[in-house]
Formats: sequence, structure tokens, C-alpha cells
Amino acid sequence: YYITNNLRIIVNDILSMQRLTMTLAILKPDAYAHPIHHQRILKLIHKEGFVVAKETVTSWNRIQADKFYEEHRGKFFQQRLVEFMSSGEFHALVLAHKTEDAVTKWRNLLGFTKCYKTRQKNPDSIRALYGLSDTRNAGHGSDSLESFVKESKILFPDWDYEQWTIGNGETLS
Repeated sequence: YYITNNLRIIVNDILSMQRLTMTLAILKPDAYAHPIHHQRILKLIHKEGFVVAKETVTSWNRIQADKFYEEHRGKFFQQRLVEFMSSGEFHALVLAHKTEDAVTKWRNLLGFTKCYKTRQKNPDSIRALYGLSDTRNAGHGSDSLESFVKESKILFPDWDYEQWTIGNGETLS
């Protein structure tokens, strides 16, 4: 009976395991500079079931911000975004979640980039609650697993994403 019962517990534990996925979240200078907003955003993150795998509070100079946002070079908002992201400290987090897609879950919690749009369509999102404009919109989220890997290497160059997720079945294919 003891062995059978323990085996049942182990099988149930294995069956209940879910794949762990990750994403990068940045609480931009406007959100980080406001302690009450910052704390409320962190509470929302935890309430949605995210776990912080890695985090740092840091700042960028213009060159670093430009490198991070290089995919936006030539777009009308890129200069404004670089200036803003190099204007003060921000909070960068690698978020882990037991869901099929942490990237999408975080981006849904974050809301649309345009604050006016997200206030209409997703009023409980972070950007609807705490965003000020399209640039000062409280947060950033990777748009894909590939972007997460690239962006997290910029912010956490010594952190090994693959080591952290061994056994979770998450691959870049």
C-alpha cells in the first residue's frame, strides 16, 4: 500500500507539472520613479502568477538605450524612446510563469502600447492604469521568445536562461 500510494502521489505530481515559460518585463523610468505605482505594478505581476527569476534596477546612457531599441531605428518615435529610457532608473525583470506563453500573458497584463487605446479596450492593464503617453507607458514586454532571449542577454549578460529552464521543455525552435 505504501509504495502504491507514493507512486500515485509521484504520478499526480508529474501530471500536474506545467511548462515554465519566461519573458522580459521592464518597468520604465516613469513607473519606477513613482514608488506607489511601482509597488502596485509588482503586486499585479505577482497576483497574475508570475515569479521573478532575475531582476535589476539600472539605468542606461543613450548608446545603451539605442542598442536595446535598435529594431526601431528610423521610426518616428525611436529618438524619443531612447531619450526617455536614458532619463532615469528602471526596473528590469525576467518573469517566469506556468503557462503556455509568458510573453503573451505579460503583454496582455501590460496592455496596448498606446495608452488611450488600452484605457478603452483593457482598462485594468498596467498601461491603462499607470501609463502617461505612448512612450511613457509604464512598461516594456518582449514580443517573442526570441526577443526575450536577445533582450535578456543585454540586461543580464551573465545570466544563463537555458540553465534556469533545464527540464522545462522550452526550446527556441
